[in-house]
Amino acid sequence: MDEKRGLLLDELFLTSLNDGVFPGAGFGFSQWKGREYERSLKHYGYSQLTPVKKKLKKTDCFDLASLTKPLATVPVLLSLFGKKSFQLTTTIEEIFSFCPPDKKKITIQNLMSHCSGLPAHREYYHTLLTFPERERKRALLCQILEEKLNSYPGTKHCYSDLGFILLGFIIEKISGEGLDVLADKTIYTPLRLHKDLFFAGMNKINGEGYVCTEKCPWSQKMLCGSVHDDNCRAIGGVAGHAGLFGTLQGVTLFCEQLLDQWQGRGQHPAYANTLLGKVLTRERGSTWTLGFDTPSKQGSSSGIFFSERSVGHLGFTGTSFWIDPEKECIAVLLTNRVHPSRENEMIRQFRPLFHDILMRGVTKKR
Repeated sequence: MDEKRGLLLDELFLTSLNDGVFPGAGFGFSQWKGREYERSLKHYGYSQLTPVKKKLKKTDCFDLASLTKPLATVPVLLSLFGKKSFQLTTTIEEIFSFCPPDKKKITIQNLMSHCSGLPAHREYYHTLLTFPERERKRALLCQILEEKLNSYPGTKHCYSDLGFILLGFIIEKISGEGLDVLADKTIYTPLRLHKDLFFAGMNKINGEGYVCTEKCPWSQKMLCGSVHDDNCRAIGGVAGHAGLFGTLQGVTLFCEQLLDQWQGRGQHPAYANTLLGKVLTRERGSTWTLGFDTPSKQGSSSGIFFSERSVGHLGFTGTSFWIDPEKECIAVLLTNRVHPSRENEMIRQFRPLFHDILMRGVTKKR
């Protein structure tokens, strides 16, 4: 990265820290140069403000929130497709025998592309906490299957956490293993990224090495090493829509892996490049691919300089990534903007400004 761009970004982040956009943040920018990636990683601010201040370190792990969908759930699904465990056209009816009539024809593809007809979000955790821990996953599955659909499956695209929670349950039903186990074993360990990308579950709650998010509404403890998403936390910290933690380096390197496969210069032992290429292709009539977002024509959080074929995703905690196959570059932004409160939404103005400064003048390197 050239010095002028680096100084502009330093100024932006330091000003944003002073303005309270987030307590801490890190960004990664990586571009393919023809033989290798030119990579920049920078960290700013604090991993925790209260009860004591802690400086953000490059090894700290962020709660990646909905980046779990494209960076964990989708790759695990691809690995199962490769094993012929099931396919995009498989219906919920074929997996869950107790599926209600209105949801029998919802396919895996519908769930991945956010056109299942399911609502965007529900606060199930209030009810889930009344169940014994061992019964909560089953209770959540039943509650989602009992939801009234907003539209007929396959007709309208509406971003839905519920669809990806179902995909997590489907993965466990088909494979007989947890999503966290499969992601570690089949996706991250072969790339030696298992220490940089993982589901923390509920076993790593002392906070050391983690970036803090918000105070848990039912325990009143600061969430630091325990997933921020309430529904995910209520079922043990592992779900198809949330639960993944990662370092800035880990997210950036995994995005490089995805770009390499997309461009045909790399492979993953768990799934074929052709399968990945399919899920990175925008669905007709939608801004979504099978698990990834794409830049909106107007008002995109990615700014104005990413190419139309770019893919990425946002996370509620203040995280995002974008991969541009035409300019062969990657932008990762990780923050803890919900610490100490989710009411802080200044990240909405920050994201496009950051991406525009980062991407202005970036062209494909030969």
